[in-house]
Amino acid sequence: MTLPQGDKELETLRGDVVAQVLVVDDRPENLVAMEAVLAPLGAPVVTARSGEEALRCLLGGDFAVVLMDVEMPGMDGLETAALIRARPRTAALPILFMTAESQDMARVVRAYARGGIDYLVKPVDPDILRAKVGFFVELYRRGELIRRQQLEIAERRRLEIESRRAAELEKQIVGIVGHDIRGPLSAILATAQVQLRRRGELQEEQVKAFERIERSTQRIQHIVGGLLDFTRARVGRGIPLEKTRCNVVELVRRIADEHTAVDPAREIRLRVDGECVLGECDPARISQVFANLIDNAVKYSPPGSPVEVLVRFSPDRSSVEVEVWNGGEPIPAEKLASLFEPFSRAEEGSTHSRTSLGLGLFIVREIVHGHDGSVAVTSSREDGTRFRVTLPLHPAHRAEGHEASAFN
Repeated sequence: MTLPQGDKELETLRGDVVAQVLVVDDRPENLVAMEAVLAPLGAPVVTARSGEEALRCLLGGDFAVVLMDVEMPGMDGLETAALIRARPRTAALPILFMTAESQDMARVVRAYARGGIDYLVKPVDPDILRAKVGFFVELYRRGELIRRQQLEIAERRRLEIESRRAAELEKQIVGIVGHDIRGPLSAILATAQVQLRRRGELQEEQVKAFERIERSTQRIQHIVGGLLDFTRARVGRGIPLEKTRCNVVELVRRIADEHTAVDPAREIRLRVDGECVLGECDPARISQVFANLIDNAVKYSPPGSPVEVLVRFSPDRSSVEVEVWNGGEPIPAEKLASLFEPFSRAEEGSTHSRTSLGLGLFIVREIVHGHDGSVAVTSSREDGTRFRVTLPLHPAHRAEGHEASAFN
């Protein structure tokens, strides 16, 4: 007795399903003989020498079919079958009864009443027994395969629903953050800046008030921008990038110059190793990465101490590495592993952590990963703190007229 054969994919998947056979008999020689007869089926055979032991086996695993000896001391096969049928998990488990005695119609009727699928009299022809057991092994494998496929379909549907919900949530949040909040903030900032351009007509207290408004609004805009990037990265399809041919050295130098203009007392040392190479990247986003790293280096280093920025091109000019170093207090070792996770901060409770959402380094990582690059950090009291950003250059072109010495 066999089931129809399926296609090659079905055959492959079906072979991955383990269909165990449970053989219950109080005579060890019978168990050995049954294992030998069933070996060609390729299904694991589990043996039990009593009804109680069979029930323990069924508690520990799933089986395709049970071969049950009727006559056993203590709990016989019919009593064991009744307990198997009483348990919801094994209520539909196929049971083939076997007995060495001649067929007694009353016993046969009781066997079928206890849920038996068949009633075999020993000695059983090996080919017939293998055919019967093989049928249920194959039936189990197909059923298990169908169950797995149904679970996979259900999981795909769940992921599709979650994806649609995430996309809808992204649209809502981006709409709220990008328009409903940014619009009024821009109006407030513009008003403050217009008034500050007339500072000669204002009293000192009014100038200070508009300066506070300008600073606070710019800070809120920065937070809003971070939340918007966070939403796009975690809920949507990633931070949007507009790649173009650009010069990484020029981007780093401009960010360093901007920091120096804001804080002339803080020295930012820029050094370039190797010949400058152009690549493809999103200039605004990569500038955001360097601005964040340099800003953090300035914030977390002692006043007046330098911040060093090293730009290094690979020998084959296929990638560029930008390293930002500061000599401040080392980042605690327990913080390093989660430093690039959202809402993570290097030093909880510090002045900087209280004024930061902890999204900056997460956004740095997402932008760098969006460029197929990597970012890493090391920090110790002896070597200071080093953030290394590695970016591939696609395609790699020599930057005409831009030698390394021009930026030293």
